Parts: sequence; C-alpha cells; structure tokens
Amino acid sequence: MTPPDARRLRLEATTKAADRRSVLVTARSSVRYLSGFTGSAGVLWIPLEGPPVLVTDFRYEEQVGVEVTDPIRTHISRDGWIRGVADVAADAAGPIAFEAEGLTVADHESLRDALPDIAFVPLGDLVRTLRQVKSRDEVDAIERAVEVAEGAFHRLLSTMEWSAAPSEREIATALEMELRRGGSEPLPFDPIVAAGERSALPHATPTDRRVEPGDLLLIDFGARVDGYCSDLTRTFVRGTPEPWQATLHEQVLEAQAKALETVGNGVACRIVDLAVRATFARQDMDGFFGHGTGHGIGLDVHEGPSLSSRSDDVLEAGNVVTVEPGLYLPGRGGVRIEDDVRIGEAGVRTLTRLPRALVRL
Repeated sequence: MTPPDARRLRLEATTKAADRRSVLVTARSSVRYLSGFTGSAGVLWIPLEGPPVLVTDFRYEEQVGVEVTDPIRTHISRDGWIRGVADVAADAAGPIAFEAEGLTVADHESLRDALPDIAFVPLGDLVRTLRQVKSRDEVDAIERAVEVAEGAFHRLLSTMEWSAAPSEREIATALEMELRRGGSEPLPFDPIVAAGERSALPHATPTDRRVEPGDLLLIDFGARVDGYCSDLTRTFVRGTPEPWQATLHEQVLEAQAKALETVGNGVACRIVDLAVRATFARQDMDGFFGHGTGHGIGLDVHEGPSLSSRSDDVLEAGNVVTVEPGLYLPGRGGVRIEDDVRIGEAGVRTLTRLPRALVRL
C-alpha cells in the first residue's frame, strides 16, 4: 500500500499538473496509483480544497476501509459512480480536469448531464504522465514481476515435451499455469506464442499450430506482482537453426545491443528508436521492422514513455521501459528479443536476466 505521505504528494502533483484545477481520475490503474484502491470499480475525485474522495459501490465497502487511508475519504454510491461524483463534486468551483483516455464519450455526456453547471476539461494522459517516473518501491515490484516471469519460463522450458511437437496453445496454457503458480496476479496480457511462419506475426494469438523441427518459436509473456507488470520476449528454434534463422537472430541481437547502448537519462526516446532503425538499415533489413522499439511498463503493461520514431518523450531517471526490436519475414518467420530496463541518474540497469542467445529446443 502506498504510504499516506507519498500519496499526498502525488495528489498535490496531480492538481498542479492540471493547472490548479480539480481533477477526476477514472482510469483504473491511475486510481490505484493515487489511492491504493485495487477494486475494479472506483473513481477518484480530487478537489482543489478539502480531502480527495474515492467513489465506489457497496461491493467494495469493506475493501476501501482497508486499502484507502488518509488523506483520502470514501463515498459509497448506491446509484452508480456518476451519481456519486455528482454528489461529492456538486460544489466544485471552476472546471474539472479529466484524463481524456480514461473516460468514454457516453460517461462524459452522463457527467455533463449530472453536473450541468460545471465544465469538464480533457487534459490527455494526466496521471499516466506522473506515473512514468517510478519510486524505489515500484521498481522493486517490477523486479519481482520479472523474477516470477523468468522462473515460470525456466520451468516451462525444462518440463515441456518438445519432442512431442506441442502446439502454440498448449505452450501458452502451460506457461500461464506456471506464471500463476509462481505468484503472478492476473496476467498483464495473454502470452504470445507463435511457431514457424507465424512467428512473423508480432502479436500472434496462439493456435493449434505445432512446433515442428526447424521452426522458430517466439514467446512474449509477463507477470504481475503487487499490480506491477513485467514484459519479456525470447525466440527459440526447434533443432538446428538454418543459416537464415541464425543470421536473423544475430541481426536483432545487434539492434537491441545498440538500443541498450543508447538509452539513458536525458535521451530522447525517438533517438533510441532511430538507432535501432539505422542498425537494421545497415543490414538492409529496415523494411521488416514495423513497430516501436519499446514502451514504459508499470501498473499497465503499456504506458509512457514511448520509444518510437514519433515520440516526443525524453527518458528520465526512474523510467522503466522495454527494449524490444524485432524482424519479421512474411511467410518465413520472425525474431524479437525484449528486456526490461530501468533508467538511472547515471546509467541504466537491465532487470531481466534470461539469456538472449538463440536456444535450441
């Protein structure tokens, strides 16, 4: 649970970032970040004066008593959260700022109907921007999520009967079970398991396609601990790799090494992405990389900052990001290598420890 003093500072930073406006926080992960509330239904009202209020319903009446402490009060609404917000924010002075990406159009219209005399001002990803810089406790939670994920993965590799040509779906199911046995909370995302030519699909959904000798096998997975996520990818080969497979893996490994050399405090995120693309261009492979180099991780598995060529973000101490270049050859196969990295004041630290070599199964 977030200590009250740290929570108070985060709440104050939220209204400051909103140009000293009252703030309504509706994104579930942002509500947890600011209040400590882990339930699935709750919003946080942060007035300019007076204590913040967590609005939820009767299902969580006992839970909020345990998770939500000073300076935050709670309000149990019997008529839905919008009616609850109308009750606690009825006397709000001036406009209310809200996270545009955390509120549906329908809910926005309902709020305006419930509070017709108050203007609602969208301010983009307000709290998510604050969340980009992680505290020591947050980084510790991400590291534990990495440990859980890697432990589950080692168990999967050692227990799976690879000679029996398991299917993508069987591998994904076994990995999910190992992740939960190892201590993961609800997984941050469904594992991606893609064999053979399907490994060229960056976000493939597991099928009954079996892993046959000569296939590349791409596995992207993560765990969640104390709400915080990890995100890792490794690529394998069933049997002896063909020359093109070994070369493809080395090309991705070279690009990732360049990215890991480039990331650092004060470095523009697009520079990291461009370093990867320049590496692929020298290899004459730049036409086979279609996604960004990485993204932030935390309470959400995809959050800021964004390591892409279109990003205006700048890395700063406390960011935790993925570094995950990949090459995808349609109809043949693909390789992605992904690690989680913490940005420090004077250097970076890779949180993941899985070997990056092309392992033979």
